[in-house]
Amino acid sequence: MKAKATINLIRTNVVLAAFVGLFFGTASVFVASASAAPPTLQTSSHVTIQNTTISGQDPLPGHQGHQLAMILPPRADGKLWVGTVTWTSSKPVELVVLHGYMNVTADAAHGVPLTAKFGPGAVAITLIGPSQFVPASDPIASGTAPFVGSALAFHTLSGAKFTVTYSVDATANSPTITQPTSSQPKTLT
Repeated sequence: MKAKATINLIRTNVVLAAFVGLFFGTASVFVASASAAPPTLQTSSHVTIQNTTISGQDPLPGHQGHQLAMILPPRADGKLWVGTVTWTSSKPVELVVLHGYMNVTADAAHGVPLTAKFGPGAVAITLIGPSQFVPASDPIASGTAPFVGSALAFHTLSGAKFTVTYSVDATANSPTITQPTSSQPKTLT
């Protein structure tokens, strides 16, 4: 039990370091879990992974009551993960894709997306619920989804602990267009 608690503590600290690295671009991250992810996730341009892991406490401030299993962490070089993931889990899970959030001046009519503050920055959170993948009549918590973002994880808002077996094939791509500095959208010509 003590080893499991140590692994969960290490995983939480490493995921926090990964989020800091997303904003400062200086962290080299090794993601520890019950089945450790290879350190090449920070340097490889393409990964294909099949793994089984367990969830731990979500490290984002204000989300500590949730459970999370980080599959592809943010990269220190700012590249985005682009790929497909297939999974089966012990309980229904949400798929989480994180994006570096560029704060804009938004009025009440526009609103802001779901975000979480972290250090001096924030992440925008895509949270895709289980009903998007599995019909309510299907008793098996599983799915397949394409994704693009800074990080990929499985998650439960309810805080229910889970085990997930997944296969992911992803490429780390540099963004081709940078965000505009004003609140006006950038026009492609």
